[in-house]
Amino acid sequence: MSHLKGVIQQLKTRPLSPPKLRDVSAVAAAAERVSGIDGQAFRREAKDYNELARTFLNRLSVGSDVTMRELRDAAWCLWMTTPALSDHSEILKGTLARIENCGRKPPGRALASSFLSAFAPGRNGMAEASAALGRLASGLGRPWSDLHDEHDLFDWRTGPRNISRRALTDGVSPTVVLQKGGLGALDSRSGYARACATEALSQLAADTGLHADTRLAIVKNLALDRNGGLIFEEHAPLVANALVLPFGAVLPAKQVRDQYLSLLLELFKDPRLPGARWSRMPEAADIVRRWLTEQSLRQFLDIVDEVALERMWVYRRALWEAIYRAELISEAWVIFDASGARAARRAFGKEVSFATFDGSVQSGHAVLLLRIGRGVVAEWSHNGKCHIWNDAEDRTAPRLYGRSYVPDAVRSYGNDSLQHSIFAVTHWPHDGANSWQSKVANKIHQMTGVRIPSSSYKVRG
Repeated sequence: MSHLKGVIQQLKTRPLSPPKLRDVSAVAAAAERVSGIDGQAFRREAKDYNELARTFLNRLSVGSDVTMRELRDAAWCLWMTTPALSDHSEILKGTLARIENCGRKPPGRALASSFLSAFAPGRNGMAEASAALGRLASGLGRPWSDLHDEHDLFDWRTGPRNISRRALTDGVSPTVVLQKGGLGALDSRSGYARACATEALSQLAADTGLHADTRLAIVKNLALDRNGGLIFEEHAPLVANALVLPFGAVLPAKQVRDQYLSLLLELFKDPRLPGARWSRMPEAADIVRRWLTEQSLRQFLDIVDEVALERMWVYRRALWEAIYRAELISEAWVIFDASGARAARRAFGKEVSFATFDGSVQSGHAVLLLRIGRGVVAEWSHNGKCHIWNDAEDRTAPRLYGRSYVPDAVRSYGNDSLQHSIFAVTHWPHDGANSWQSKVANKIHQMTGVRIPSSSYKVRG
């Protein structure tokens, strides 16, 4: 016991030296090690980077030193702050030189992350940062070094192109390519992801050999978010062109057209109607209008097949399909009653476009409006007539693409004489020189100069 008392007495009288602290605390060192999870140094949203940028601008302009941690923050102030350090060439040059010469990974990784987030080829400082990161890449460690070795990640000219090619090969988005490479936290809305998607969509528009289902899946992966909307609104023309232009004048299979049209109409609406968003992609819009003309004809024929249940319907389908094959129908629009509208949405999707009747008609009734030459046709289902106006500008002629129609507005008081400017014929008889199909074919010949041979619409038992 006396020995313990002696030790305590010595401690009381001996002067204590202050504890020796590490230059960087263990906690801070650990935090720095995990700050770059996935190899990145993250921007910390709790900080006011605009204020930091103003501070750095003042300090760096007079050559003040900055710490490693401040240098990492400065990398996040190059492009995405107000002020942006990259707008000041000497400050940009000095900041990049400090990062490149500091000998530590975190500032370089912060620069790499900031570069990808803010990436835009025409932005101030992108080329200079690209060059600096190219020199730093091997020392940044994984995944940066591997991605740069494989794809020239930091080359502002070739990197996005290389990543987009890999994305197309793998059938995924560029973001997924980078995430699989180790950048698990990369934002799909980053500037680099935007540039890669731009490259990929442009390549798709020129690639005519891709299978239609594969093309549709890749475009969705590249351009759409989880809710089915565009990730980048400025990609709207690229998306439309990537989907449509490779088909050119070739009409794809019905199922393909319907799948593509369902997506295109959901994104951009019907180009035939007011409020559609096709002005930036006129070539694609022309192709889509042609697809929609065929789809409207098919809506009428298929849905009336379902709801009209007329034995005579086979003759009408044969005639109008023959006229379509002769490439005489430039536009088509359908008017349905409630039952036909439900059937059309069930068969062609909720985005399908058509009109409805504003007034009572027989259940299942529908009207097919067609532009043929300078004229317009109103083909009624059931026991209705086929009405043809020589001139679509006639004040009594119906206009296509209305939202609703009064039934009498799509009827005429014409007869089956070719001498009259307004023609109307009942759908009987079906056979012989005086059949209603022959009368309609003769009227269309009169309007267009093109004769439809009876063999092309003859129904064979």
